[in-house]
Amino acid sequence: MKMTNSRPDAVMNPAERPLAGAPCFIETQFPVAKISMESYKERKAGNRQTLTGLGKWWGRKPLVLVRAAILGLLLPSTDDPIKDCEIFLKLMTMDSDGLRRRKSKSIPGARLLAEVQTLSRNIQRQFLDESGTAIRRLNRDERGQLQDLVFSRMSYVEKLQYSDRPEQIDGPSQQAWREINAHLGTSALSLPELVEQLGIMRFGHRPRVGDAFCGGGSVPFEAARIGCDAYGSDLNPVAALLTWAALNIVGGGEEVIQAVQEAQQEVYEAVDRQIIEWGIEHNELGWRADAYLYCVEVTDPETGWPVPLAPSWVIGEGSKTVAKLIPDENNKCYEIEIIENASLVEMKLAKESGTVKDFRLVSPNGNTSIPIEVLRQNIRTWEKEDIASQPQDIFHERLYCIRWVESYIDENGRLQSQRHYRAPTDNDLQREERVLELLQERFKDWQERGYIPNSRIEPGQDINRPTNARGWTHWHHLFNARQLLINGLSMHFYDQLNLDRYSSVGVLLGIGRQVDWNSRLSRWNSNAANEKGEQTFYKPSLGTPSMNYSCRPQTALRTAFLLNLPTVKRFTALSTDVELLDTRTVSQCSDVWVTDPPYADAVYYHELSEFFLAWYQTSISELFPTWYADSKRAMAIKGTDESFRSDHI
Repeated sequence: MKMTNSRPDAVMNPAERPLAGAPCFIETQFPVAKISMESYKERKAGNRQTLTGLGKWWGRKPLVLVRAAILGLLLPSTDDPIKDCEIFLKLMTMDSDGLRRRKSKSIPGARLLAEVQTLSRNIQRQFLDESGTAIRRLNRDERGQLQDLVFSRMSYVEKLQYSDRPEQIDGPSQQAWREINAHLGTSALSLPELVEQLGIMRFGHRPRVGDAFCGGGSVPFEAARIGCDAYGSDLNPVAALLTWAALNIVGGGEEVIQAVQEAQQEVYEAVDRQIIEWGIEHNELGWRADAYLYCVEVTDPETGWPVPLAPSWVIGEGSKTVAKLIPDENNKCYEIEIIENASLVEMKLAKESGTVKDFRLVSPNGNTSIPIEVLRQNIRTWEKEDIASQPQDIFHERLYCIRWVESYIDENGRLQSQRHYRAPTDNDLQREERVLELLQERFKDWQERGYIPNSRIEPGQDINRPTNARGWTHWHHLFNARQLLINGLSMHFYDQLNLDRYSSVGVLLGIGRQVDWNSRLSRWNSNAANEKGEQTFYKPSLGTPSMNYSCRPQTALRTAFLLNLPTVKRFTALSTDVELLDTRTVSQCSDVWVTDPPYADAVYYHELSEFFLAWYQTSISELFPTWYADSKRAMAIKGTDESFRSDHI
């Protein structure tokens, strides 16, 4: 963090800036433990975090941490450090009163009973029955008193389990504001008012906060939300796009969010209508596909049989669904049978009968295992025109299971649905062929228009695994025909609409989320609680392609494509700028710089972002004519040589 005082309009009579040059709160103290607990709570919120719904970025800063840093820089350090800390915690709603206001969940009865039983007999008689072993019947006021009593006795970390995050409430109470203003000499009733008043007292104007490595946009977004002018820049266009969307879409208010959501819905429905018209996701019973499961198949050198590969043949632990390999001696191959409601013995056998163990091919007939690396020695390098494997390839893909959704009306007239796992039929395989034909008819045109990727996967430090493992050389190789067709359709219908920049960016980011959840790197999760396909970037790297993966049809992509945009208060009367720049060329003056350079020795942002740029690059150039659509690898900070360790400390 860096604090400057270089803006021209900051030159004022020092008497009008009583905090000019005064030490900051963060320079003398900072409640690290509480801020850490709040940051952890925000991170554990997963997709319910404010900005994660816009799209994937690695290492976003917790918004509560950004808020704490900015307020810590603006607040003065006085000769009463205890009071200073009290005021800081009140502003963060991390004091006792703030936590009470943030409390949003009821404490369960068992926890209430356990706490009351440790208190005095008078309190026990107030809340417990005559036996003292149960809470008596309480009226509404008494229940509230008991909740408050037990909550007040909890540790800070336990209170957080029952509380909203600081960003989810309006801020300090009226009583807290009276204490805050009395201590600081302000007259604010909201964080933006306080920030502006402190900025004038310190700089002579509303404070401007900058981040020269803005990444996913946490710093500019939170700075703008609490009342600062905000500036963000990044070398990477994917980062700049996410930051722009954070400030202008999430921070744009309900009308902007509604317009974006309507545009997304229009694109989604147009794709859905086209898929229904083609008939590529419904079977003869009228069931609609909910998931397609593919496995890699490789010829066993010892037997000549093609062997389907998977580390386990358990498809769903909750649904008790497994796949079973059935030898076909006549055709020298394996049929795959899908068993629902499998027995414990069948579940155990499916888990243990995987054909890939410790990176080795394990033949179902018990032959000697073979290292996968040996099989890869003669792998073919795919050509740009390739969509699927060729007959001469070592690795092929096989559709082995489809999850269908049957919709019906029950005896009470209510719409119900039921899932079924089934092995593909001849008709299903014909639909697969139809998908490939539809894509081939559009492939060249779509690549020229930028609807599907057209660029190579350039070699790098953390991006080579798909090429080394499967011979894939272009970004579209990371998607099968069905995935390219659906994702490309979304780009096609997006391009047909005359959308403003806000809605265009929203739809484009929705497509970015969609491709993250719908690629050949989307592993199938058989977990009992969540049988579904996972996102490509479940970790900050481009992983080795799994031997079995999932493809999401249109209905299963709805939650990925439609952005989860929280409603926040519109940013008012603020200046927010986002630039695509090398940090060394930033010329903007900011009073406060809060920044965190990329973890170049751990996350290769410049390489990983190219997964999304392959889909964005044409649209970015149209939406932001002054931006480029290149990851600028040559200019990115890298953590692979001695200069990083010596020059960037």
